[in-house]
Amino acid sequence: MKWAGKKTLASLLEPIKQNYDYIIIDTNPSLGLLTINALAASDSVLIPVNPQLWSATGLTQLLRIIVKVKKRINPRISI
Repeated sequence: MKWAGKKTLASLLEPIKQNYDYIIIDTNPSLGLLTINALAASDSVLIPVNPQLWSATGLTQLLRIIVKVKKRINPRISI
């Protein structure tokens, strides 16, 4: 996965984030560009999961992506 352009949302939120206690970014359940941008702009992540096999598989993939984002783009992100 190429990481260029993944901080677009973070740069848009930067000038206004001091005006808010929380900014909630709700993305669809995919691992596309919007999700990567949301992770790059986030301080923390909430992950709602259904107790089903496919949800557990998706959770594993999401956790791998979060680790990559933490290493390459956003070291302050936490789960």
